[in-house]
Amino acid sequence: MERTAATLLLDLRRQAVGGYWLVAVLVGAVVAGMVRGSGIEPTRWWPILLLGELTVTCFYFAAVQVLAERGEGVLTARALTPAREEEYLTALIVSLGALAVVESAVLVAVAGDLPRHWPALIAGVLVLAACEVLYGVIAVSGYDTVAAFLLPSGLWTVVFIVPVLPLVGLGGGWWLWLHPLQPAVVLVQVAFDRAPTALAAPAVVVGALWAAVGMALARRRLHAISIKVGGKP
Repeated sequence: MERTAATLLLDLRRQAVGGYWLVAVLVGAVVAGMVRGSGIEPTRWWPILLLGELTVTCFYFAAVQVLAERGEGVLTARALTPAREEEYLTALIVSLGALAVVESAVLVAVAGDLPRHWPALIAGVLVLAACEVLYGVIAVSGYDTVAAFLLPSGLWTVVFIVPVLPLVGLGGGWWLWLHPLQPAVVLVQVAFDRAPTALAAPAVVVGALWAAVGMALARRRLHAISIKVGGKP
């Protein structure tokens, strides 16, 4: 716990100095202002809007931070300490998850469409943040620089849109629960009364299971890149 807390503080400091919080909150406010100014009813579209926002806040921010710390030798240095990969990943999830919650709160508040069930919204955002952070770590592990990662990252994020396809009339079904982000989409819909509240508990459980799977995969990828020196194992 002490190592995780120390890593969390370092992450928060790095993200604050790097402008993560400023960028995320400002972008959230701008997008919310555009939504409000457009005159559309955002309630139906919150899963898509939040998914788009948090792809940057969680997937890309996590990937960039991992690459930066890899380049600085931080990951290699951590591999020589008692610190575990899951502690590093937990701190990254918590730090970016807190940012995601604040950004989402700003977004819905400025848009003037507050959720009916705040706990469901927060749970949905945290599930979304956890899965996207872990996916970001998994995806970026095969690249050495941000420049090399940016171009193919668009393909990595294509899989994110699958759970929101039914919102644009492209079908759906039980199979959507096989997608890691489906629980987050359901929780956001519950928050705005677009889905039965009875689905909230199953969504939290399934979301936690998907996050556990992501943690196991991300832990292996992080360990692999942490023990590389000079780009060679």
